[in-house]
Amino acid sequence: MNLFTPTWFMEGLWHPPQTPSQLLVLLALAVFAGQQGRLFPGSLLLFFIASLIGGFVLNHFYTPNWNVELFLLVIALITSLLVVLRLELSPGLSKWVLLPFALISGVMLGLDSTPIMIPGLGNEITYNWLAGALTSMLLLFSVLNALSYVSRNLVNGVVLRVAGSWIATSALFVLTLLFVKQ
Repeated sequence: MNLFTPTWFMEGLWHPPQTPSQLLVLLALAVFAGQQGRLFPGSLLLFFIASLIGGFVLNHFYTPNWNVELFLLVIALITSLLVVLRLELSPGLSKWVLLPFALISGVMLGLDSTPIMIPGLGNEITYNWLAGALTSMLLLFSVLNALSYVSRNLVNGVVLRVAGSWIATSALFVLTLLFVKQ
C-alpha cells in the first residue's frame, strides 16, 4: 500500500496538513516549544495527546455550534506572537506557559477533526480515520519541534522569530478570509 491509496487511515493522516487552521496551530505550538529549549517535551506531549483524544471523544458526543476554526486560528496567532517576542523563560516556567496552550490546542484540534460520516459504515472506519489524524498531528508536532529545537540558536534565534511572524501572518490571512462575506 502506498501513501496515496485512499484508505480511511490515510484520509485521516492527510487531514491536518490540508487544514490551514490545524496546521498553523501545530506549527506555532511546536516552534514555541522548540524555542523554549524543549525537545519532545515529555509531560507536554502527554498532555497534548490526552487533550487530543479528549477532543476526539468530546467531538463524538457533542457537535459545537460555534466556529472551532476561529479559536484555532486565534490560538495560533497568540502562540506565534509569543515566538516573535522570544520570551526567555526558565525551564519550570516555560512548562507552565506551554501547558495551557497544549491543552486548549489539543481539545480544539480534536473538536475540529470530524471524518465524513456515511450512513451504514461501522465505528471502525471512524476510529481508523481518527487514528490517522492523531498520528499525523503527533508526527507534525514532533518533526517541527525537532527542527525548531535545532534551529533555535541560529543567528541568535532570528530564524524562529521569522517563522513565528510568518505563522502569525498566515493566521491573520486565514482569519481575514473567514470574515469575508461571500
